[in-house]
Amino acid sequence: MSYDTGDTEAVLIVTTSGDATADAVEAELNKLSTPVDRVDLGNFPVRLRLAVKNDSARWRGQLWTDDVSVGFDQVRSVYYRRPTQFSLPPGLSDGDSVFAIAEARLGFGGAFASMRTTWVNHPFKVAIAEYKPLQLNAAAEAGMKVPRTLITNDRDELCAFAEEIDGPVVCKAFSSLVLSEGDAVESVYTTIIDPATVDPQQFSATAHLIQEWIPKDFEVRVTMVGQVPFATAIRAGSDAAQVDWRADYQTLSYEQVETPPDVAESLARYLAAFGLNYGAFDFVVEPDGTCRFLECNPNGQWLWLEHEVGLPIAAALAKLLTKGVELC
Repeated sequence: MSYDTGDTEAVLIVTTSGDATADAVEAELNKLSTPVDRVDLGNFPVRLRLAVKNDSARWRGQLWTDDVSVGFDQVRSVYYRRPTQFSLPPGLSDGDSVFAIAEARLGFGGAFASMRTTWVNHPFKVAIAEYKPLQLNAAAEAGMKVPRTLITNDRDELCAFAEEIDGPVVCKAFSSLVLSEGDAVESVYTTIIDPATVDPQQFSATAHLIQEWIPKDFEVRVTMVGQVPFATAIRAGSDAAQVDWRADYQTLSYEQVETPPDVAESLARYLAAFGLNYGAFDFVVEPDGTCRFLECNPNGQWLWLEHEVGLPIAAALAKLLTKGVELC
């Protein structure tokens, strides 16, 4: 699906201030002489305003601040990065605040999301694509190999699964949330677990993603921009990084690698299944060369890889956003 775009239409970057990743894309858009507007949706309703009307075909109107005005019909494409939460005016009661946030999400958010243009990526599609059980199904249907996986809050089922695997199993988080302990903030990393030592009561408190441990030679991050793959081999230099490379960035080494054509085709099918134009895919490469899908972050970081190995991801995103063609 595609929409006609005029030469004067701007790319709209939606993110917080100080987003270095968005800065890199904006710099590449400037090189292409593509107009750019930038807003943080978190400025609504205090500093950002909205007025749109429906003519039975689409919503038309604008959103604006003191510094920028964005017409719904003057948006070539949207790079939806990481906006902050809505900022309410002071003096509202707790109940009024809950109501105002709900109305802003459904009213402002609904109107904004109805903008008919290229999205990288549309927030509603990102929300669906973040469900890891759906990711595993989509990856398998697209032709990728996936780990054997259990979702449960029952320790007996965990023990039975580990016995079936007859090898180590890992526990992963479904979300990218972080845990806070006092002033300390910790990410939740993949962990090899011994089912026999798991407390049944604590384990029953929520759902857990359990997978077979895949022996690895190295891992690969494939950043897909439209249908163009940018692949980086990531090699761990410590025991912690061998389990989850995010746990020890200082020991990692990187190398640009080629994406096999059949894998690139599978990745394109995966993006199409979710209606995405971008995805950051993580794979394990086993010692025998088998490539196994782990997950896809539909809004994953990439700038550090551009710096490490020189991948032109920002330029590719700028080109996609300038074309104004929805690929999925």
